Amino acid sequence: MKIHVYDTHVKTAQGQQLHFDVLVDDDHQSRVEEFAKKHLKNLGIDNAKIATSSCQFCHSEVANPEVQAIIKRQGHYVLPLNI
Repeated sequence: MKIHVYDTHVKTAQGQQLHFDVLVDDDHQSRVEEFAKKHLKNLGIDNAKIATSSCQFCHSEVANPEVQAIIKRQGHYVLPLNI
């Protein structure tokens, strides 16, 4: 499965910088920002703003089997990254 990687940088209202990738398949590219917001909410961050420019397409690649299974099940995969 070929997936698309969206490099996401967010600054919270408290000034915290978060960096993560949102990985999606062809059918879910239009929902990247929604998935990023869902990830933040799961972290307990409701008031962060994600500008479209903060969630940039980076590249496409073939996903490993574990990531493929998660994307098939929920439409996306979030890969947390260190800043």
